[in-house]
Amino acid sequence: MAQPLIRTDGVVDGTVPAPPSRRLLGPAALVSVAYLGANALAYVFTVLAARLLAPAAFGELAALLGVLLVGTVPATGLQTAAALHLGGTSRSPTPAVLARLHAAALVTSLVVVAAGVLAAGPLTALLHLPDAGAVVWLVALLLPSTLVSGYQGILQGTGRYGRLAAVNGFLGLAKLVGGTAGLVVGGTPTAALAGMTVAAVAAALAGWICCGRPGLSRGLRAPLTAALRASGALLGFVLLLNLDLLLARHHLTAVHAGEYAVGAIVAKVAFWLPQGVGVVLLPRLADEAHRRRLLPTALALVAGVGAVLALAIAALGSSALPLIGGSAYGDALGSATWLFACLGTLLALAQLLLYSGIAASDRLAVGAVWVAAAVEAVVVQVLAATGRLSVAGIAVSAVLTALLLVGFGLLRSRHGRAVPPEG
Repeated sequence: MAQPLIRTDGVVDGTVPAPPSRRLLGPAALVSVAYLGANALAYVFTVLAARLLAPAAFGELAALLGVLLVGTVPATGLQTAAALHLGGTSRSPTPAVLARLHAAALVTSLVVVAAGVLAAGPLTALLHLPDAGAVVWLVALLLPSTLVSGYQGILQGTGRYGRLAAVNGFLGLAKLVGGTAGLVVGGTPTAALAGMTVAAVAAALAGWICCGRPGLSRGLRAPLTAALRASGALLGFVLLLNLDLLLARHHLTAVHAGEYAVGAIVAKVAFWLPQGVGVVLLPRLADEAHRRRLLPTALALVAGVGAVLALAIAALGSSALPLIGGSAYGDALGSATWLFACLGTLLALAQLLLYSGIAASDRLAVGAVWVAAAVEAVVVQVLAATGRLSVAGIAVSAVLTALLLVGFGLLRSRHGRAVPPEG
């Protein structure tokens, strides 16, 4: 007997909708594995670079990769806007719609590159770079990286999660191979970025093919405006995501800042572990009815994963941090490493709620991210000024700030659900 077909709205042969958790869990697990794999490959590249480069050169490369993270924020905004736009359509997108989104990705890429060219001179001076060629390759890398995000948004919005996972995994592997080849052949940060650029071009080509080779079209005002709005919100979140590490580097001693950086690895794992839930959920947030029904399930899934990780870290006690970074770490933090698991989980929940706010055009929910970053910076500054700042103190400040942000997001979400849909 033929198996019943499951449609994208979760209805089986017109009968009973599949449970939200079932519709989220399978694709979310697939995408999460791909995202975790890509981040693991990026970590492998960092370790290889640290071993192949002199300390000064590695510091240069690390700083440039940090700038790259900021430069890819418009790409993330583009991906978010494309996924929401396609998720809000009730039928399969036409070639014209895909062509407009493809053109919007190309225009966004060119704008990002133009901004990078303008910032190249000041950036070279600010980072005290001995070779301006490294910045040139960094700017070039932004072009294919932004295009890949546009293709990922198309695949995400159309529910082709297998292809999305493949493109993301291929990008991570290609950048590892290309960057490592640059390090081996050239032995400089410039050569590493050149290799990563070539790899990103190959990944962009793969993404274009996986999207069905979309063409180009006019009518870009709407997708570009949506991408710009999403980028503003996500820039604040990227700042918040990395703020505690920057504050630790600024306020703590070098030894304690290093210990905080090792603890932050736990936070990043807790944040990235359930990323597939947000990726799968995002396109469905464009529909208000889906948003009200699926968001609580997604939040529960993310919270459950985080709770398991936090309990596991807590069970390890004071041995958790040395297990990750070695015997040199753990003196200042003791058995409080579980705080970082809580922090990463809260930030993952805040990201889901931010996606919901972007989908609902909720300016208060979006602005709350920037407010949270400012509050965290002020609290840490006050603790430092009064001599009460510690490794655990920064972690607690970050956890409480993220908790307040999640609480505010839940209130805004409940407010949105309290308003009945029009029509």
